Amino acid sequence: MTDATSNNHVEEEAKDILYLAGGAALIILGAGLAMTNSTLRRTAKSALMSLMPDLEQPLKAGIRGVLPDVERYLRLKGM
Repeated sequence: MTDATSNNHVEEEAKDILYLAGGAALIILGAGLAMTNSTLRRTAKSALMSLMPDLEQPLKAGIRGVLPDVERYLRLKGM
């Protein structure tokens, strides 16, 4: 392969990764915007709870476990 062909391949791969990251960002943004609507949020929560009834307690336990670390980080950042 010549340098021009190799360089073109690298540029195409970088462009593909950029499109993938941009698509993921748009999906996350769209989900966040959808969850700002209280009706949609209640509907999604009830649908998830009916599909996975044992999901809520482990999530709450995980959040309680991480919260002290976040508080400690914010205190250190404020110093």
